[in-house]
Amino acid sequence: MSEKKNPKRVEAIVFIMAFIQSKLADRIPVGDLTPVHLMGIINLSPESFFKESYISKEQILPQIKQDLANGATFLDFGARSTAPWSEPISLDEELTRVEQALMVALPHIPKETVLSIDTQYSEVAELAFKLAAPYDIPFLVNDISSFHTDNKMKNFVISHKVPVCLMATMKKPGDAKDITEILTSLSSTMDDLDNEKYPLDQVIVDPGIGKWVSEKTFEYDLEMLHNLEDLRALRSPILIGLSRKSFIGSVLGKKDPNERLNGSLAATSIAVFNGAHIIRAHQITSQLYEMVQMASALRKKIITTSTENQRTTLLPPFRNSTAAEVFLHRIGVSNGGTNIMKQKMSTNLIQIDKLTAPQALILKQEMLARGGDVALHKDVITTEYHKYTKQFTAIVMGTPLQLKKLVSKLKSQDLEMKRIGTMIEEVLTQNRTPKINFKPYEKEIKE
Repeated sequence: MSEKKNPKRVEAIVFIMAFIQSKLADRIPVGDLTPVHLMGIINLSPESFFKESYISKEQILPQIKQDLANGATFLDFGARSTAPWSEPISLDEELTRVEQALMVALPHIPKETVLSIDTQYSEVAELAFKLAAPYDIPFLVNDISSFHTDNKMKNFVISHKVPVCLMATMKKPGDAKDITEILTSLSSTMDDLDNEKYPLDQVIVDPGIGKWVSEKTFEYDLEMLHNLEDLRALRSPILIGLSRKSFIGSVLGKKDPNERLNGSLAATSIAVFNGAHIIRAHQITSQLYEMVQMASALRKKIITTSTENQRTTLLPPFRNSTAAEVFLHRIGVSNGGTNIMKQKMSTNLIQIDKLTAPQALILKQEMLARGGDVALHKDVITTEYHKYTKQFTAIVMGTPLQLKKLVSKLKSQDLEMKRIGTMIEEVLTQNRTPKINFKPYEKEIKE
């Protein structure tokens, strides 16, 4: 593998809900106006699910040099395996591993590189922070429990105002499964920080890809990557860590993490295309670097303009009301206003085929009465009786609330409108159900 010196990354920004741009520790720009960052994992845990990613003390410097040469701008040191089934270690062991690794690494980490500490414990974060202080390196806490394992971690982050990466957690790491649970759990933790006057522009969010709890089947990970844009409702940079994880093995039938490289690279490209700002990976290679470059160049561009102190950005409709609700909450809209407006910010387009003219006209009438509309063939509106035997396609346009009211009304009508209402309801339900969306994949791998 060839090394690159002073790697250049492609400038690429995203057209999607909200505008995201932060400067971590007042030094490291992350967001829509910044190239995608690569975070190299410095895995100090031999208990890791991916055994080949473990880095001994002698391998630390070569690994760091390779990651930096291939474009890494974050280095994430973790001494405790976070896989739920891995062998636990003591806090003292975690402290020892981190201290020994940082004593070797710190003199060789450039000042423009972020030092990230992957830990759930405030004592480990405190130790790493003190060791790094003389080197003037940007410091980040990567807490997969979002302060649930050790509440003192929140106090540490607030008191030192260090940047923090929060992973979606309700009670234990990674137990937030679908987009609703992920958004609400992260938003709740951000509220706690906001109440303590912590600057939210120092928060990075992580949806928690992976089988953290038994109930979280691989379909949830597929859904999260598919709908990653919804996470932007939190208005914080998005970190994605999916390297070698079990959902890839489930889709490809690869139980051995060693055989999941191709799947990891493919999923990473999709994550970048859908708006990820930081990619966390076991190996920062030239291949990964170039794939991220290409995905960045292909993703949609933001439509925005700014003056010296104001910015205006075009936002597309939200795809679900939960994301709209969280977004409105994050910009300070009242609860009452949010409940009213969240339904107006999401629009669905539903195609219905093989309708008779009377059925199509009923649909249009009922949607117009609710503030929506239906696009119809010009021949639908006719007084020629023989044309009623023709079949037409309709495009129904409306918010979730309008469609809910439409379904209720159709179920009480004749001309087989009840059946049409049921079909609309089923389509909307499938849109919220990952196990239906990704049903073709049958086998699940747990590691």
